[in-house]
Amino acid sequence: MARPTRLTKRGWRWRRNPLRRRSDVVEAWLGVVTALLLCTVPLIGWWAGQSVDRTLQRVVRTQRVERSLVPAAVVQSPAAAGAGVAPGSSKAAAAVAAAGADSDPRHGDELHWIAPDNSPHTAKVPVGLEVWHGDQLLLWTDRAGTLVPPPMDDATASTHAILAGVATGSAVGGLLLMSRQLLVWRLMRRRMDSWEREWARVGQDWGRAGAGG
Repeated sequence: MARPTRLTKRGWRWRRNPLRRRSDVVEAWLGVVTALLLCTVPLIGWWAGQSVDRTLQRVVRTQRVERSLVPAAVVQSPAAAGAGVAPGSSKAAAAVAAAGADSDPRHGDELHWIAPDNSPHTAKVPVGLEVWHGDQLLLWTDRAGTLVPPPMDDATASTHAILAGVATGSAVGGLLLMSRQLLVWRLMRRRMDSWEREWARVGQDWGRAGAGG
């Protein structure tokens, strides 16, 4: 008699035999369905990434329209005004330093700027919102002159979209595998309960003469 091969052993659930139970058939079909659904995980991740990318690209375009770089100048201190130095110049910054303030105008000094709608603004600006191009100080503002973060760029939007796609695909794949494991565990519990009932029934006649045990 020929020995069963590994492929034959793995496919025993698909062949009729006295040892095959209904739960074995269900488990076999569950494996097939899970494998087919896992094949769609890359497609789901790609779709999620594309959806996020389209949304973020709209955000990028909107922010580029609504946000602008405007020039700003350090507000003239009383010491600089007494010295007759124009506000925003390097000499004004030196006068502020002479009065005991921070000598570096990049350290969150009070700045003055004109918004795109021509409204004047003066405020103490955090260092993170200051943009320097050479010796020129610029600020990102909306049309009303309110300070805002820089607009999102295309590379950042694409990176977030890729991460969203990978995260979605991984989450869907993990959910499928966890669901399969949960269903297999339930099937195993049903098998154990069935075996206990069978042993309880057979055990009543086990070893008795004429019982066939």
